[in-house]
Amino acid sequence: VPSHASIELVSFLVDQGTLGEWALEGLPSDELSVQNAIMVTRSSRYSLMIDPQGQANRWIKNREKHRISQNPQMCITTLTTKNLKDQIEFTMGEGLCLLIENVENEVDPMLDPVMDKAIIKKGKNMYINVSDQNMDYKEKFSLYMTSRLPNPHFSPELSAKVTVIDFAVTLTGLEQQLLGRLISMEQKSLEETLAALEEDVTNNKKS
Repeated sequence: VPSHASIELVSFLVDQGTLGEWALEGLPSDELSVQNAIMVTRSSRYSLMIDPQGQANRWIKNREKHRISQNPQMCITTLTTKNLKDQIEFTMGEGLCLLIENVENEVDPMLDPVMDKAIIKKGKNMYINVSDQNMDYKEKFSLYMTSRLPNPHFSPELSAKVTVIDFAVTLTGLEQQLLGRLISMEQKSLEETLAALEEDVTNNKKS
């Protein structure tokens, strides 16, 4: 496939409007975070995010705020929650999202058919068999998993079922984030100065 040396992958895959939405949702402005967000939103597999600083977790919660708000107790969970099966059934059947936090090196095998998207079609209805129970599945359903471990050791089997995305902050990423915040603060300061000058001009004209 012909390619140009100066092609920018990010600008090719997402437009400025999408980047602006992600920024409003709390996604850090550095290039690595943007590339990670592209994988989260474009990958055909569900995401397992290495997130020691919690940046991905905060972004997902803001991004999915509308769906989570419909039933937060069912949409946000951990692998040790006793009613995990009920949460899977509810969120899949309602087409909501399920955010599983604090994942360590292994995931409950009950989630395997969900991660595999082992969808069973019967007429117009779709199901996934979880623990010998056919659960309703809607295409809008999303599964996110985050891990606080900075260097987890996921099994090859788990890595093959999900898209593992490393949101850990790098030195370059931190520099870009700090620069972005500095520019934002400087811009705000300039806007305040401009507003003050406009007010002074208006007052001078009145006098």
